[in-house]
Amino acid sequence: MFRVFLRKMCSMEATSTKTPIPVFGVEGRYVSALYSAALQMKQIEQVEKHFRALHKELLKPKVVDFIETSMLSSAAKTKVMKEVAEQAGMPPSAVNFLSLVAENGRLKLLRRMITMFLAVMVAHRNEALCEVITAKPLDDGTRKSLMEALKKFVKDGKNIQLTEKVEPSIIGGMIVGVEDKHIDLSIARKIQMYTDILKQTI
Repeated sequence: MFRVFLRKMCSMEATSTKTPIPVFGVEGRYVSALYSAALQMKQIEQVEKHFRALHKELLKPKVVDFIETSMLSSAAKTKVMKEVAEQAGMPPSAVNFLSLVAENGRLKLLRRMITMFLAVMVAHRNEALCEVITAKPLDDGTRKSLMEALKKFVKDGKNIQLTEKVEPSIIGGMIVGVEDKHIDLSIARKIQMYTDILKQTI
């Protein structure tokens, strides 16, 4: 059943929807099929919501042991994955995807597939993911100024999704990540830089 599902999805060239960003390798083929199926079945947001939760669950020792064990057959793992997905209330496109991954012995690649799928969803919503780390929480004025500055680093029309983290060890200033850019303006970084300079002069 699930092999038929994958073959069908991979052959739907006339009706399939390409991912908004290129995806490659074995993981890319699965993610592309899932994206197209979930989009056509109007389940894309549901899949994303469940996969964000699943992404964290896959790090738990018992789940890792289940994925890596060779004592269970692919058929047995498929049965478990299907039952767990259905009990979690996942939409059919996600249930089929997880069952297919298990049946084809690709569970070790599952977390990478989900990471790729979540990246595809960021592009799907035309978002730019930004993260700022500060020594203490941002006040409204600083946050507004930061958002204005971040707009200069992303393409026009992209929606900025800002994640804020507090890390007292940076002492002051901030560390900003904007998509693939990284800017360290922390006091801790400056202290380290000056320390390195002093070491070279001694």
